[in-house]
Amino acid sequence: MMLEEDDGETPEALLGRPDIEPHLAPFWDAFQELSTDRHSDSMGGVGEIPFSALDRYAERFGIGDPDEFERLRHLIRAMDREYLDVVHKRRKAEETRRAKK
Repeated sequence: MMLEEDDGETPEALLGRPDIEPHLAPFWDAFQELSTDRHSDSMGGVGEIPFSALDRYAERFGIGDPDEFERLRHLIRAMDREYLDVVHKRRKAEETRRAKK
């Protein structure tokens, strides 16, 4: 994957990006794809990735072994908790900032 801009410099947004171990990359890809199934409300809030989306993803990609599915579910849920924590903290900070105006 090309991470440099046209001038050969790495974009600032990617400088602090953690490296993902190769064996975990498929789970990161799954998380990115499954995130598109999140429910959101009219106020901009986002919910967790539905179990039904995980189940469909596993079926689509042939993850039929219960242990493999549990690993997928566990890792996706862990990433999802972190994601939602960041989203909620940003939203709260934005609400606080708006209230001070």
